[in-house]
Amino acid sequence: MSEISTEQQEREALVAEWLKATPGFFERHADLLASIQLKSTHDSRAISLQEKQLKVLRDQNEALNRRLSEMLHFGNQNDRTQGLMVEWLKSLLQAHNQTEIEHAVIEGLKEIFGIEQILLTHQADAKDYCGTINHAPDSVKALLAESVKSLAIVALPTQAKELVLASHAEAKFTADMGRHYLNQIASLVDAALSRVSE
Repeated sequence: MSEISTEQQEREALVAEWLKATPGFFERHADLLASIQLKSTHDSRAISLQEKQLKVLRDQNEALNRRLSEMLHFGNQNDRTQGLMVEWLKSLLQAHNQTEIEHAVIEGLKEIFGIEQILLTHQADAKDYCGTINHAPDSVKALLAESVKSLAIVALPTQAKELVLASHAEAKFTADMGRHYLNQIASLVDAALSRVSE
């Protein structure tokens, strides 16, 4: 596209301002609207301004539909996770001894978060880690499956134990991820175990 002069730019700006200040212009001159030709963004053919506007609106509508679908998808995921969390908490409350609690912890968290391996372990050098398997403490590596790529280790405050969550996905647990949610889960597990150890 050839460059336009400053004078032409000023004229076009005036026309644009006049059109914005004159509502109903194209309604009164529908034949003019239909006759204006623009270059299609997909090929070299000319299309009318009406076609162009329709294309823009259709694209915007498709983008909004995609966004709505994403929101519904994440909403459904959140609802499912919340429901599973409630069931998990019920199982912790209903457990009668340490073995039952540990089973509820491991199986419940696997289902909620889709984590392949979960451990409750005693490892003095394994506190508070989140990241790839490469930099994890050797004492914990020895307990994990070879397919594990990332993990989180969270200390249980009163139990002298650690909760280990291990995944086959390298991006599941990263060094820069927030630990607030992990700490909350650890506190719940700690409270459940404290109940039967007293």
